[in-house]
Amino acid sequence: MSQQFKDILIELLSRKQMSISSIARELKKNGYDQHRLILTGYLRALHDMGYLEEIEIPPSKVYIFKDSLKKDIYGIVKEHLKNFDESEKTEIAIYLLTSLFHRPCFKYEIELLGIEPRKTKNIKESKDPRLKEHREAVTRIKIPPDDPAFEIKEIPTNTRRENELLVDIITDIIDLEGLKAKYQQTKLA
Repeated sequence: MSQQFKDILIELLSRKQMSISSIARELKKNGYDQHRLILTGYLRALHDMGYLEEIEIPPSKVYIFKDSLKKDIYGIVKEHLKNFDESEKTEIAIYLLTSLFHRPCFKYEIELLGIEPRKTKNIKESKDPRLKEHREAVTRIKIPPDDPAFEIKEIPTNTRRENELLVDIITDIIDLEGLKAKYQQTKLA
């Protein structure tokens, strides 16, 4: 099944829970006339992989995408960047994305964060000889062929803000219930 089929299925199931027959009807409207057994197998595989919740409502089952999977890395980073000054956002975003992806980040990726990419004293346009290779390696999103890439000239000596942001992102993605302290320490011991 194609990526477009998966995207349509994600869009359908991220809005509301649906039974197999209602999913089949919606897919048929979008030009995907799949046999119900194939669709059932595909949904069960997505459930087994942890992408879907399967809810038993006799006489049928309904499916919905798990809330934690509706966000992508760009949405999560964008949400957490709201707490930073406009003057800091671009540098923090580029530092974070280049650290996570181990490559320069493209203009389109920065724009997904709601930031207009620009060169500053510590942000430069990348001249990495492997830019074409990096662009082709990105398969989840479509990077325009002429999109410039950016990177940090010098890693900031005090990366406390960036580390705090990474910790916030990790706690947003991973369920730490039952592992972390219920109350935050407010003063040093």
